[in-house]
Amino acid sequence: MIVAMLDFFKKTGKLEPFEIKNSSLVLCLVAPGLYLYSVLIFHYNLKAQEIPYMREILGVVFFMVGLAPLTKKRIVINYYGLYVFFALFIFQHYLTYTVALNNFSLDYLLGTYVVMFGAILMLNNRGLILVFSASQLLHMGYRVLTSDIDIVTEGAILISTTTIFIYSFIILNGFIRYRQGLLEVNQNLEDKIKQRTLDLENRAKELYERNKDLEEFAYVVSHDLKRPLRNIHTLASWVIESDRSDEDKTQEVSENLITLQEQVDQMDLLINGILNYSLQMDKEKDMKLVDVDKLVKRISKVNSTSTCIIKVKNKLPKLLFNESQLLQVFQNLIQNAIKHNDKETSEIEIGHEKVNKEHVFSVSDNGPGIEEKYHAKIFQLFQKLEIKSHIDSIGIGLALVKKIIERNGGRIWVESSLGKGTTFYITIQE
Repeated sequence: MIVAMLDFFKKTGKLEPFEIKNSSLVLCLVAPGLYLYSVLIFHYNLKAQEIPYMREILGVVFFMVGLAPLTKKRIVINYYGLYVFFALFIFQHYLTYTVALNNFSLDYLLGTYVVMFGAILMLNNRGLILVFSASQLLHMGYRVLTSDIDIVTEGAILISTTTIFIYSFIILNGFIRYRQGLLEVNQNLEDKIKQRTLDLENRAKELYERNKDLEEFAYVVSHDLKRPLRNIHTLASWVIESDRSDEDKTQEVSENLITLQEQVDQMDLLINGILNYSLQMDKEKDMKLVDVDKLVKRISKVNSTSTCIIKVKNKLPKLLFNESQLLQVFQNLIQNAIKHNDKETSEIEIGHEKVNKEHVFSVSDNGPGIEEKYHAKIFQLFQKLEIKSHIDSIGIGLALVKKIIERNGGRIWVESSLGKGTTFYITIQE
């Protein structure tokens, strides 16, 4: 029962934030205005009668109610419309009593009419407006009918009070109807926003499920690719072990099998790296101190042939990095230089220098070079410059290198001109 009553009063006294602000400002202005009005009344009407200090007390009440929202208390914000109503209700009936006390003099009567109409404009609830206006009409009627004023004045006061009551209610009714329309529009917008949010949540859930399916697919592909690699590795190990006890086998066969085993190890590392990268794992995961010199020489050995010479210009440092990702970087840069080379003998040179707190690596080749207008295009996903139509490339290598380097806080760029070879530079933070 109590809860129901509180909900009723809360609904009755609820004001929008802008209405609370406006009512608070009006009451704070009315408070000193009451005192000034009282001073003027007594100055020009020496016969004026009022309850002593009543206007000052009401001025303090208005000032307190006007400042109440600054407390930010829930009980004030939720029921502020009721505070305003009771303050105006008491003041209006005090004015009606004072008007009768001063025999309905014009100065008091005009002030009463102004406050009556203004108070109604400050209220936004039909029930409160009806209670305020009806009680004021009854009170004024009672004071008029029990007074000694003439019939003409009596009729004029009753007609004017009734007119204010009727027209103020008509005006406020239209305003409240318009306000209700705005609330309905606002509610419709909120419903649309909720629906849009729900749609976005469903879309996000759908994307999450698809991403989960892609992750499962990546794991399956990784597993299926690694299985034959493990078999090749095991078979190569078995042949190598057998070769050690068989003196008829040549050293060349043994070296080729060892190279095959190293390539399988490298492919296994690449598959793990591509899997981790495709699943967007954190760059810090599996970070360790990598001997870049050994890693690059291992790649160079696998890719070197009689028509491809790969040189390491100076000793490369040891860096804290994800080994599989760093392998992808140098593997892609070296293979890119080999694939797109138009010379009978490909010459690739790998260099390094320390600049402040950055390690700058370079991979240079003696290939056909790249026109400057294509320097940005080559780093885009699935973009490639066809030098040889038989090249087995889908244009992902350099885009992959760029993403790995930049995700680890580095930079990549190319320096090249047509017919003068190409040099790729990458930086890695110390």
